[in-house]
Amino acid sequence: ELTTKKDNRNFFINTLVKNIERVLSDFNPVIEKDYFRMFINVDEEYLNESVSLLTKVFGILEVCICYFSEDKSLDNICEISKNLIVSNTTFKVNTNRSDKTYPTPSMELSRKVGAFLLKNIDNLKVDVHNPNVLINIEIRREGVYVYNNGIKGSSGYPTGTLGKGLLMLSGGIDSVVAGYLTMKRGVKLDFLYFESLPHTSLEA
Repeated sequence: ELTTKKDNRNFFINTLVKNIERVLSDFNPVIEKDYFRMFINVDEEYLNESVSLLTKVFGILEVCICYFSEDKSLDNICEISKNLIVSNTTFKVNTNRSDKTYPTPSMELSRKVGAFLLKNIDNLKVDVHNPNVLINIEIRREGVYVYNNGIKGSSGYPTGTLGKGLLMLSGGIDSVVAGYLTMKRGVKLDFLYFESLPHTSLEA
């Protein structure tokens, strides 16, 4: 949704970066900003935990585990792609070649990688309309990026971009849901709760 903000886009993206840095502070992330996305680099031992945390950050539509290599050879791309797919499924290969000096056209590279996967993995089928696994290949000047299906994020606006608010927490779920939806719209919340025994229990 950041694209709807136009002139305020940099403010929204920078706020999102700060939120991500705070959430991943234990893992020393290195973040590179792109126009529509970010490359977030963490050590592989922290990968799964980082992905789990990122899916809860408002402002992120999707998280993709991406493999990077400076080796842009067909053999290397095929081997990386092979590790991202299992047998008995349908798939499609999609290539984006922003490095126009790369000798193999996008469609041709997709066909070659697809043929390699069909030959080397059992019971694969190509489905160009609704595949179970989408292998994405991006050829850029610095190297090749390969990733498959993304993991859904929380979407919305980065928390802290649309002011602050105070949420009164009651003993029920309504206020919690309201708070979640408010934060998803970019509002930073503080929380207030009144202990009112015996009208509400300690569990509340």
